[in-house]
Amino acid sequence: MDDKWKMFKNYMHNELGITKYDIKQWIEDAVERQAEALVKHQFDNFDVASVVQKIITDDNYFGQERLKHEIATELSRQILSRLEFTKNDNEEPKFYPPTITLP
Repeated sequence: MDDKWKMFKNYMHNELGITKYDIKQWIEDAVERQAEALVKHQFDNFDVASVVQKIITDDNYFGQERLKHEIATELSRQILSRLEFTKNDNEEPKFYPPTITLP
């Protein structure tokens, strides 16, 4: 087995001019492309609504109905406290979402 490997390695290096660096670079490039594709695929398929729904309804996260209800109520209260609604007498109500600043 060792002789076959040496013959193959010598053929790649001497006949094809492929170095260890070439192989390492090809692998790094291929892994980078594959990782980028996987991350993009995950972000494209990520659904915030289903994650929130699962967290609220899955008993493994919060267990008791009372706790889930309290969390949902507090979350609703905090969201509503950040929203701004305005209405003129001659117009439909308008909703202005809050400005979000990230650290």
